[in-house]
Amino acid sequence: MKYILSFCFLFFWLVIECHSKTVRVKRVVDGDTFICAWNSTIHTCRITNIDAPELNQHFGAQSYQQLCKLLYGKKIFLDSLGIDKYKRILVFVSLGGRRLDSLLVRQGYAWHYVNYSKDPVLAAAMTRAQVKFLGLWSCGIEHVCPPWLYRSYNFRNRWRYCNGC
Repeated sequence: MKYILSFCFLFFWLVIECHSKTVRVKRVVDGDTFICAWNSTIHTCRITNIDAPELNQHFGAQSYQQLCKLLYGKKIFLDSLGIDKYKRILVFVSLGGRRLDSLLVRQGYAWHYVNYSKDPVLAAAMTRAQVKFLGLWSCGIEHVCPPWLYRSYNFRNRWRYCNGC
């Protein structure tokens, strides 16, 4: 029995150690993606539960700048949750004990990605940002184009439906 308990403890410690880590951010790619290193390997990480505007989309540069300000060169705590179709590691990020996804949505720098998340905290944060016209919501709900639609449109429809304020 003692060996089984020891093995279970060792197994759970290894699982936690492999998925939770403190890392230093090397570079921010866009409003929801960054590059960091651990175990002498460079990894591209995508923040789960949110979707930020693309860099060439309305408010994309501001979203990128905010993530740079929050992350660049800092040590962050992250949990890796899997890999997406672009081979990025999906991560949940804590910054100073606060949820990074909630912070970005609350300030209006990203959408709650409702296609992949039913988190009530993020839903409330996005509603708050919309009501207060924060960030990308500054022109109102009818003038924003979610990134998942922006990526699916061709150039003509991007110009027609996603040109911002």
